[in-house]
Amino acid sequence: MEGIVVHGPVELVTSRDLSLRLAEVVAHPTGMLLRIELTVRGRSADLARHETRPLDDPDDPSARWSYLAVNVQVDDMEGVADPRHPHSTSKSDAADASEYHSAPHYWISDYPESGTITLTAGWKEIGLLPRTRTITLGPNPSMRPTR
Repeated sequence: MEGIVVHGPVELVTSRDLSLRLAEVVAHPTGMLLRIELTVRGRSADLARHETRPLDDPDDPSARWSYLAVNVQVDDMEGVADPRHPHSTSKSDAADASEYHSAPHYWISDYPESGTITLTAGWKEIGLLPRTRTITLGPNPSMRPTR
């Protein structure tokens, strides 16, 4: 069964060099899918590429990795969300300003009975401090009886 879009898009953080948005929340009978989009430019993009590089170089003394950290609270349950499809793209424009883009999906196995979720997202290694937003979704439409 396909899901039903219940929210989005909403900007979570916007600055000159950074855009973080909740692209959409898709309700399913067994949970919900959060689709997030992150775009950073300049120094933050360089840092993001460094933090997500492959760690297979034995000569890399700083073999550590980081990614956008997302924490989700659904009713009285709270935890770190694990990304699905954390594909990233990078590019440079004619002015030589680099850009990093990532569009991870997060599967949450519950839909809030309260109709709201609290989302905290951040990536301190690239300069994005955690930001928290409460989002009202309403009741799960995929659970409504059909007529």
